[in-house]
Amino acid sequence: MTSAAFVLRLALREARAARRRLLLLTASVTAGVGALVAINSFTDNLTVSVGEQAQALLGADLAFSARKPLSEIPKATQWLDSLQSLPGTKVARSVNLAAMAYLPSSGNARLVQLRTVDPGWPFYGSIETAPAGKWAGLQDGGALVDPSLLPAIDAKIGDTLSVGEGRFPIIGTVVNVPGDVGLQMAFGARVFIATTRLPATKLLGFGARVEHEAFVQLAPGRDAQAVATAARPELRGERVRVRTVADDRDNLTNALTRLGNYLGLVALAALLLGGLGVASAVHVFIRQRLDSIAVLRCLGATSGQIFAVYLMQAIGMGLLGSAIGALLGVALQQALPLVLADFLPVNVRVMPSPRAIAIGMSLGVWTAAVFALMPLLGIREISPLATLRRSVVAVRPRWDILRLLAALAMAGSVVGLAAVQVGSLKQGTWFAGAVGAA
Repeated sequence: MTSAAFVLRLALREARAARRRLLLLTASVTAGVGALVAINSFTDNLTVSVGEQAQALLGADLAFSARKPLSEIPKATQWLDSLQSLPGTKVARSVNLAAMAYLPSSGNARLVQLRTVDPGWPFYGSIETAPAGKWAGLQDGGALVDPSLLPAIDAKIGDTLSVGEGRFPIIGTVVNVPGDVGLQMAFGARVFIATTRLPATKLLGFGARVEHEAFVQLAPGRDAQAVATAARPELRGERVRVRTVADDRDNLTNALTRLGNYLGLVALAALLLGGLGVASAVHVFIRQRLDSIAVLRCLGATSGQIFAVYLMQAIGMGLLGSAIGALLGVALQQALPLVLADFLPVNVRVMPSPRAIAIGMSLGVWTAAVFALMPLLGIREISPLATLRRSVVAVRPRWDILRLLAALAMAGSVVGLAAVQVGSLKQGTWFAGAVGAA
């Protein structure tokens, strides 16, 4: 029988004889791999969804924004007039500001985010309201509010809401606005009114923190990025920002990627704790198999062969734990959009990510193998004489080149795993250093 065949058969026999102990090793990596697969798959899904829905996030091809009315900025007015003069181009204006909403019938008031809209906006995507189809009713003088505002001020649809000096009947609630994130509601529920009704509120006085925007739908064939590149040098001195669909997509993708990397490092920390569990489980397992190892040494098995047997078991159990963790991660991924729906700016289409599954399983197997190396090197200290006298088993492991290499491999693996997760060797090194310090 060849040495490789002997190692494989012995590894299978040893695994059958110690199923419970090896299952503990399997469980050590399952949770970490599951978290990694769920987070990385969900991050990949978010990136794809942002790319698909980028135009709906902005609601237009191009947006100009400033702290004062764009009509009072000559260069901004020239750009908007020149664009609007082109056939097929549409412009819709909007104003955003913080205000107090007051319900006369109950006497309750709340800080809100007041946003005005022109007819036709958004040019891309759609607004969901309850009752359905009320978005167009804003132009008739009504107001649409976030659902959370109604119980907060004891209001119901049909009541009259006071915002500044203006009075607006509540015609419904806004269920979904493309590009809005639920966290924005922490600064006040949203109230939408028509731009033509803003002067009635008399809120644009001295000290008001206002953002004025103009959304542009370009004629077919026009390049929004080229227009923005030409406009920015002229408008930068006037403190007018120019955004395109590509800008919003890139900014949002970068933000979501950073969030995914952070959560991925949290999951990686769980996997490293699983690696410590692997090391502990292998150490205890080897101590319990001292007699069997000593007998195998008496029968002619070399320490290298026995080391390979138990390393193969560790890798096999790591692979099994990684596979189970990947399945759990895919299942958890299905629930994340439901849990985070109010905080996401896009509707996420959930699909398992082969890349995330491959990375998660690879990290799980590698972690199981590397963290098992140090305790497995103790097999070299077990002499055939241990079958007669337990005292010949070394109490203190001796440090040599192999243990030093195993320690370096473990440290390098922490750096490498973190670098793979965040896509940066520098950040991975800082993370590994922090883990080492902790």
